[in-house]
Amino acid sequence: MYKPLTDWYKTHLGRNVEKVSISNKLVDSPLFIFTSQYGYSAQMEKINKAQAFSNNEKTPSYMLAKKTLELNPSHPVMKALLNELKESDGELSDASTEYADLMFQMAIINSGFSIENPMDLTEPLEKLIKVGFGLSRDEPVEEIEVELDDEEDEADEEVYEGDMDVEEIDLSTLDEDDFEGEATNDEL
Repeated sequence: MYKPLTDWYKTHLGRNVEKVSISNKLVDSPLFIFTSQYGYSAQMEKINKAQAFSNNEKTPSYMLAKKTLELNPSHPVMKALLNELKESDGELSDASTEYADLMFQMAIINSGFSIENPMDLTEPLEKLIKVGFGLSRDEPVEEIEVELDDEEDEADEEVYEGDMDVEEIDLSTLDEDDFEGEATNDEL
């Protein structure tokens, strides 16, 4: 029943996951990433990437965790994605694709992995926040013009124009008694 969705996720994510399957462990989460019992964990992958001379683009595949993406078939979001895939002949809308990617990035964080590109998480979140406030997903940012009063600028300058009395002290003329427990001239 969920084969169209698991196939879509596997094709869409490519090398980011080893396989995509249906979970019998998840209760509340729409999806989660598990690693194999004998492979690298999320923590071990972080340690390998943090090495001084490591090159993340050329990291051998055996040094990365084998990620299995497991989908929760009972979750309403997974059901909605499956229905959209079935109705549209295997393609998701741009918005649904962004939400699917966002859920994958959330699963990466929940599983203990680090995100390669934080913009993959923040851009869809910003669009989702706009929708939450009743705006369009692609609502442009309007620049606000602020007029400054000349009187306020002059008032700010007057604060800094006053003369400051600074007394210069010649340390060579002072005795050790003048310091009263402070550092002596030699200690300075």
